[in-house]
Amino acid sequence: MANWRKVPLILATLAVFLRPFPGLQGQESGERYDVLIQNGRVFDGSGNPYFFADVGIRGDEIVAVGDLAGATAARVVDAEGQYVTPGFIALHEHIEPDILDGYGTVPNYTTQGFTTAVINTDGYNFGANEPLWPLERERELLEEAGTALNLALLVPHGILRNMVMGTAPEDVMRYATDAELEEMKALVREGMEAGAFGLSTGLEYNPMRYSSEEEVLELSKEVAPYGGHFQAHMRSQGRYPKWQLPSHMDHPTQRHVSWMDAIMEILTIGREANIPVMIDHIHPKGPREWGMSSVTTQLVDQMWEDGHPVYLNMHSYEGYSATVTLIPRWALIEGEVPGQSMADDFPPVEYGDMLANLEARLADPRIRDMIRRDSEYEMIRQGGADNLLITDYPDKTLVGKTLAELAEERDETTFETAVWLQRNGFDRPGGVLWMAQAVGTQDIVEWMQQDYTAVTLDRGGDRPEIRSDRAVHPGQYGTSGRLIREHVMERGTITLPHAIRSMTGLSAQILGLSDRGHIRVGMKADVVVFDPKTIKTEATYLNPFVFQEGMTHVVVNGEFVVDGGVPTAALPGEVLRRQKKGPATTTDE
Repeated sequence: MANWRKVPLILATLAVFLRPFPGLQGQESGERYDVLIQNGRVFDGSGNPYFFADVGIRGDEIVAVGDLAGATAARVVDAEGQYVTPGFIALHEHIEPDILDGYGTVPNYTTQGFTTAVINTDGYNFGANEPLWPLERERELLEEAGTALNLALLVPHGILRNMVMGTAPEDVMRYATDAELEEMKALVREGMEAGAFGLSTGLEYNPMRYSSEEEVLELSKEVAPYGGHFQAHMRSQGRYPKWQLPSHMDHPTQRHVSWMDAIMEILTIGREANIPVMIDHIHPKGPREWGMSSVTTQLVDQMWEDGHPVYLNMHSYEGYSATVTLIPRWALIEGEVPGQSMADDFPPVEYGDMLANLEARLADPRIRDMIRRDSEYEMIRQGGADNLLITDYPDKTLVGKTLAELAEERDETTFETAVWLQRNGFDRPGGVLWMAQAVGTQDIVEWMQQDYTAVTLDRGGDRPEIRSDRAVHPGQYGTSGRLIREHVMERGTITLPHAIRSMTGLSAQILGLSDRGHIRVGMKADVVVFDPKTIKTEATYLNPFVFQEGMTHVVVNGEFVVDGGVPTAALPGEVLRRQKKGPATTTDE
């Protein structure tokens, strides 16, 4: 027998679906807009296939989507044969110093289709010799400087730690006291009250690498009442954190942390703080770790099953730019420094005559063997000798060669070549600038295909003085083009709707932005028009300074920041405030 009590519900449901969808109906011929994008194939940011529609914009808002035949506008863009998408959202960026220094057009971002960027990542905010705190002051400075992009601020863990604990090695190379932790918690709340979107940390960097798991968890709990999230450069991206080597583990700060230890720390925060968490620029480093994406994905999937959102962001390149020192720093410094980092000069060290220090240590067979073992470990961690590419060296004929190629030419071991490069190279640790192609393609593919993986550049802006910097990564100019051209159109790693969603609707969901990330009536007018026939990046590891092609028009808050493929001088970006006002997640646990 039919359940007649359901008839009213069925009829009501049919009425919803049969009613003309707001913004998708035809408009009267007299309708006028500020900007009218016609004849485009619209990806709305949901992950659905495209549909044909026009987009009408007034002021900073999308006011119509559909058949707008007969409408007029102050500016009409014919998008026939092109895709129209929401503006892309970059989730882990370092552009605040560029904006504050007057380079707020950030054309390397706008020509990639990015209209919003998350800053204060890795637990820092950059742009001044002193911390940019309070966040309201940073907001004022950014707004005064002007930017083409919308900006989302995070509370930076490292800045808070230095403010509360100090900056000297004896101040930070320890766990925080209860009183210090309470001070940091109060500062997290202050930042969230100022509109921050969540808490960021960089657990391989000073001073955050000296924090306890409890410190990070307790600070993360403070963002929960505000609907914020936690995002982290994880504590280790391999067998050891980047600042450690196997030979130097005898200092109290040098506790061993593996890839899985670091993953579990972030997942534990998600469970115990009951907030969304995000792993920044996820990439296990070196062949020993390749394939870790599979087990990591299983753990993340289980978190979702249990009601705890976990997100990833990535830039899809096998190579990354970082300071790679194949000859360990401890072999170059004067004397011994307890807790010496292998990736930076904290705690502070004296090098003096680096080469003399190195030669003295190499002369001792026991110490030479320690140097060799550390060097060979680091080579593997950075991708192996075949994947270490020389991008700068005093002898320019070596640029473009790999460590393996040079060792073969010289008919010696890779360790002997690394020593030769240090002896004859730049007067700095390592002696050579490398691009480490240390990320496994299998991991890139695995994570890119997940529904919870979004996009980052993890880069800075475009400014004249960086043109001589051979450490600049090609993703600074070509991340979205590589994603769309190579991984969508050539490799077929993911579909185009999936790729667009990863940069738009998904990112807006992560940040809790209800008015961006989709092409819908009532949304802010952050819109991209790109040509599938021409979109590409020609930026390479050896020539990164090539602007991406194919983004014909990019609109931020209703203003063109790219027009006809050319960046404009417009600065319509806003420093956004968190829209969520309450707890971000609710579970039965």
